[in-house]
Amino acid sequence: MNLFSINSPFASAVNKLVQMIWAGILWFVCSIPIVTIGAATTALYEVLLKMEKNQEGYVGVSFLRAFRENMRNATLVWLPLFAAEVVLGVNLFYYAVFGGGRFPVQSVVFAVLLMLAVTLSGYVFPVLARFENTTAGTWRMAAVLAIRNPAWSAVILSVQLLTAVVCWFFLYFPLLFIMGITGYFQAVIFNHIFDKLIAEGKIVETDRG
Repeated sequence: MNLFSINSPFASAVNKLVQMIWAGILWFVCSIPIVTIGAATTALYEVLLKMEKNQEGYVGVSFLRAFRENMRNATLVWLPLFAAEVVLGVNLFYYAVFGGGRFPVQSVVFAVLLMLAVTLSGYVFPVLARFENTTAGTWRMAAVLAIRNPAWSAVILSVQLLTAVVCWFFLYFPLLFIMGITGYFQAVIFNHIFDKLIAEGKIVETDRG
């Protein structure tokens, strides 16, 4: 009976899983206009970074507040990043698929560039979610963190690629909830990276409420 009590570890784990799924659903709904994906992703990470520390409060209220507050800055980050990924992806598809193996150098170059862009996108929204900064400062900080943490960058990239594969294989249905689950796993990594740098005095965290 203790296993199913409100304060049991099992109940806490189930509650946290439900909160992750709820956050993922909110991300999906708020991302439907496409242009708002940046704000939705930033809001998702702001909630999940706090959730990992048991500081999230009401998930719905926290998410929507963060979504509104980050709309401008996150959109300024998201749109050029999205454009770059589309251009690189189209070029990769052209040389690797339509090229029929006749352009191996171009295929490798665009594959590497696309991978770097995706890796950078993995850092930029958590950075925006946790730290007050200018748009340019957010880009720089995300790039530096990605370069200085190659092992974690590889893990984060793998998680994101795995998420994309799962969504593709199941015809996108997991997008309804999976972002909250995989995002939480990444939030654990980002909090580890951020907290270490804060403890070393290399970066300063500003209270975002």
